[in-house]
Amino acid sequence: MSVREEMLMKNTEFVGYCDLNNKMAFQMAMQKTGGRYYMYTSCYRHNGCNILDVTDPAKPQYLNWLEGPWFFEGVKDGQATMKIQVADGLMITAHGALIPFLVGSDPDLPSWGGIIIWDIKTDPAHPKMLGKFHTSGAPHGVHRFFYNGGRYVYLTACEEGFASYIFKIVDIQDPCNPVEVSQWHSPRQTPAAEVKFGAHLSVPFVHAITVKDDIAYLAYANIGFVLLDVKDKANPKFLGEVPLNPPFSQGASGASVHTAMPLGDRPYGIVSTEGRRSRYFSGTTEEGIFRNIHTQAMDMIGVIEMTDINNPKLISIFPYPEMPEGYTHGSNFNFVDGVRIAFGPHNLFDAFGPDVYKKIDDKVVCCYFHAGLRIYDVSDPFVPKEIAYFFPPDPKTIHFDNKTGDLMPGAPAALVEDVLVDDRGYIYMTTMHDGIYIIRYTGEDGL
Repeated sequence: MSVREEMLMKNTEFVGYCDLNNKMAFQMAMQKTGGRYYMYTSCYRHNGCNILDVTDPAKPQYLNWLEGPWFFEGVKDGQATMKIQVADGLMITAHGALIPFLVGSDPDLPSWGGIIIWDIKTDPAHPKMLGKFHTSGAPHGVHRFFYNGGRYVYLTACEEGFASYIFKIVDIQDPCNPVEVSQWHSPRQTPAAEVKFGAHLSVPFVHAITVKDDIAYLAYANIGFVLLDVKDKANPKFLGEVPLNPPFSQGASGASVHTAMPLGDRPYGIVSTEGRRSRYFSGTTEEGIFRNIHTQAMDMIGVIEMTDINNPKLISIFPYPEMPEGYTHGSNFNFVDGVRIAFGPHNLFDAFGPDVYKKIDDKVVCCYFHAGLRIYDVSDPFVPKEIAYFFPPDPKTIHFDNKTGDLMPGAPAALVEDVLVDDRGYIYMTTMHDGIYIIRYTGEDGL
């Protein structure tokens, strides 16, 4: 295998970088206050978040590591802060058990699961905890959630009697005392407590949510793209769905529906399935979700038309990512150094509401794991076109592993995870083992 040291770019340029003090970021959130831009990043392997000043994106300043709270004795080292969102001077963090097969942690460590509400208006660099909301059921707590300000937080949360996440609405009008308002799940997500976490990937669960104009867009793994009416917060109502699994994302993929979101104010939405991080595939493992696979269904990004909100339809899928000159791990992305993997996209830029984020309705920005960051033109939703990419270098150091040192036996290909775009057009991209990169799109049409 070969290690690529240079960046690969098309219609993008490198601006800045931060190593995050070797505490690797996962999801990011931002606020703009006092003329300064603050970045908050959840952490892939540790319980806490990084805080940066990115007012000058060419020279990001590392301000603080906020250690996440440990609510009872013995919980330390078994808990993560993997998701984070910011709006209205509040920071919401999601907590749950570390996942040994992803991060190499010891199995069966105790953890606390739920969300925590923080004040970041008073002192942006030193958040103050206000309140917490605990989730019952499996120890994995809250995976993803949506908050763009106001009174309500929309969760994908564990619940007693379910193998994995369902949809919940939590009222934070009093941030010191958050209260559950309602919950909803598809009738196909039957109680199945006997299904262990990991095996849950093959049964229905809510993976991600966005909410706009009282419509909730649910990425419902092993079901599809699901729409709910949430105008009455106490009584979410089903509107429509687009079945996606099968044909997409069957096999060793991650969440078989990963992201569902509106496309600005247009009557279209974006949906994606999730691939896998290439380094988990050795080509020799015969059991588990990272087994040596022989066939793998296509993962994808697609456009949903919602002209009829009760009968949404898939109208197009995005093209296969362009292979850049200088890529060192193979002639396509389905094999990395000769090993078959579950290839597909990961996080898309799905933040909207707070004025710190760029308002985009004609482009989609996506982290595509080892296929780098990708930018697509969707001005014609029937014909999505790739227009730009950016690959960071392959990582030189692995910042977490298991005790036997074989958590990720595959090629050391750079793996991009999450993306944000601020109102100035700067693109922030986290990686699994190599900090955060800041870039710009250089196309004439801009973002």
